[in-house]
Amino acid sequence: MATYKQPCIHCGEMIERDSRYCPKCASNGPFGFQCPSCLKPIQREQAICSDCGRAVMTTCPLCGGQTFRGAIKCDACGKPLTVRCGYKYCGEPQYFENTKCTLCGKPIKDAKKQLIKESKGKK
Repeated sequence: MATYKQPCIHCGEMIERDSRYCPKCASNGPFGFQCPSCLKPIQREQAICSDCGRAVMTTCPLCGGQTFRGAIKCDACGKPLTVRCGYKYCGEPQYFENTKCTLCGKPIKDAKKQLIKESKGKK
């Protein structure tokens, strides 16, 4: 049976059309952007998420530039905006502003500090 592949919107990797994650960049929305709070589809043209009301633009904690919340990297500096859930059985990538994991529901502690620390360590 023929399978059709489609490029991930974040990195361009050709992946199966029914994939929920990109194996190359680990994005959890390889074919569209998702709100990091409620996981509903969002677009850059929107001012807020139509489901939870969260603004779709935010300030990057690393460079201070404006960036789209649906992206996994900052629009201004290109650095990653995700941290891993600290729960040992989960490890799901989470947006730095999330206070709890969208997969397991466990609290995410000091995500901004963790993101800044990881960024400095990768220079």
